[in-house]
Amino acid sequence: MLKRISIVFLLLVIQIYNVKSEKNVSSFSAQENLFFLHTIERGETVYSIASMYSVSIDDVYALNPESKAGIKAGDRLKIPQESGSYFYHTIQPKETLYSVSRIYQMKGEDIIAVNPGLTIESFTIGKTIRIPTNKVTTPPDETNEALARLHTESLLNPSVTKSDINTIKIALFLPFGLQEGTTVANASKNRMVEYYEGFLLALQDLKKKNISVQLQVYDTGSKTDIIKSLLKKAEMQDINLLIGGLSEEQIRLLANFSNTMGIPYIIPFTSKTSEPLNYYNIYQINTPQSHLYSKTSLAFYNEFKTSRIIFYDSPSGGKEADKSDLIAIMKSDLTAKKVSYKIISSGANLTKTLSQNIDVHAKNVIVPSNDSKITLIQLIEALKEIKAAYPEISVSMFGHPAWQIYSSELSGDFSRFNTRIYTIYYANPASPEVKSFNNKYYRWFSRELINKYPKYGILGYDTGMFFIQLLNKYGTAYDANINNLKYNGIQTNFHFERVNNWGGFINTNIYFVEFTPDSKINVKLF
Repeated sequence: MLKRISIVFLLLVIQIYNVKSEKNVSSFSAQENLFFLHTIERGETVYSIASMYSVSIDDVYALNPESKAGIKAGDRLKIPQESGSYFYHTIQPKETLYSVSRIYQMKGEDIIAVNPGLTIESFTIGKTIRIPTNKVTTPPDETNEALARLHTESLLNPSVTKSDINTIKIALFLPFGLQEGTTVANASKNRMVEYYEGFLLALQDLKKKNISVQLQVYDTGSKTDIIKSLLKKAEMQDINLLIGGLSEEQIRLLANFSNTMGIPYIIPFTSKTSEPLNYYNIYQINTPQSHLYSKTSLAFYNEFKTSRIIFYDSPSGGKEADKSDLIAIMKSDLTAKKVSYKIISSGANLTKTLSQNIDVHAKNVIVPSNDSKITLIQLIEALKEIKAAYPEISVSMFGHPAWQIYSSELSGDFSRFNTRIYTIYYANPASPEVKSFNNKYYRWFSRELINKYPKYGILGYDTGMFFIQLLNKYGTAYDANINNLKYNGIQTNFHFERVNNWGGFINTNIYFVEFTPDSKINVKLF
């Protein structure tokens, strides 16, 4: 009997030892890895991935030298584990939030706290989550493993609590530059004024819906010193919505403030900021270029995969007009899908070069490599000559957002060549909504909107109408309902996607604007 008890005791000790050893090995090996794997998604670049994990591009290249030649969705990159506030964990097959929490000996709440976007849908194989390293955590209660597992997994599907916001307090930070005089850095102040005026028109319409708003407007100038002092003001401590910022330095200050206060922050203008990658309460309206180009490329394939595709490589327009990044993505996607295309260069006789490459028996689409007006006019004149000689050919132009500026002047040519334009923003001047807004704007401010892309007055209006109604309807549960508000924008719609499990949102709304041969305008949403 004594021998039997000894054997049972020995087996128990071995089992306990094995469990502890397994935990220690898992935790040790996870923390000691020099890198983790990131699965590349469409729209991501080496720069955006490096920014997401707070490492340098050179760090990424050092572990992935082949990425210098380019990256594509679905591939995996080695990312160095940098010592700091977070450790990054790539979700493996069969892992759950509970099993990951056991690996790192912390509660599921600790992981959720640094991954506010983590849900049942986003906790998937290959996705990356943050693991906090700069806090003392309380080990999970394992007295009842079944209950602990059930509780931890329920954190991925939390109940959304809503608190109403009776009066929405808004801080609008715009670089009017009124104290800086007329400088190169301050050249956009007229557009900032127009944005503000459009926002005021939104408040006027929202008042008719009995929505109460308190608006505080600040001139930030072009630097950051003014913002630092403004954020310390007493009235800034209880706002519900923060909007503005132009430079990356200004945006970083405002993003950090919104993160501390736990309030939504809207970036209305630039597409060139990395702050949404690391702040969960950010909403970026102007789609980042890499995401815009990636989505545009797929939409182009779906629209023209059976057409004769001709890329027109023109040197006109300079660096600002260059769209070679988009063209490279389009070519890569077409090649991957085994769709052929032609490339022509500008020469002495564009008409002759185009004629030699156009297929008279198929639909043709011409895609220029830049958005300059010079290139556009050259292309139109060449196509007119070809169409005059061969009236039966089918040829379209595929153009860039800036072409909207010339749509009134060239509307006949756009229709003649069945032109498509990809764009985040589009205000159809013939639509009743745009006409009504233009008339209202002129009545109030005695001038017309600036002929730039986008129309900043309408951008201010759309931004105000969408986000104020969102907060009014959903209160503090705005983030869980960001895509539930039905709002048909005058110039843009809003559809937001979270960039990662700990970051913010980007607007992924994209239009294809088609000028049809019968002089109509069709707008398709992708």
